Amino acid sequence: STFNSLVSGNTGIIPESTITPVPELVHTDSISTAPDSALLSETVVLKLNGGLGTGMGLDKAKSLLEVKNGDTFLDLTAKQVMCMRKEFGQNVKFMLMNSFSTS
Repeated sequence: STFNSLVSGNTGIIPESTITPVPELVHTDSISTAPDSALLSETVVLKLNGGLGTGMGLDKAKSLLEVKNGDTFLDLTAKQVMCMRKEFGQNVKFMLMNSFSTS
């Protein structure tokens, strides 16, 4: 299990020496598939929410900076997800990936 792997000391780091280039990439123009909004129910929007912005003189996560009309970057991302849910009638999941400092 993931928990057992974590407590055993496994870092999850993939050594660079074990990584090889992808032999061939499929060009998106060659993919012919019809859009299927039902797939959104299996989709997760993953937002990197790390970084306190101390290098910018901040004392909070950069995602909490106000950008427009009182909304933060995080507010705008959440609103995008809510719009996708409404527009496509699917429960698009939303997950934040925080750093230790941000949590």
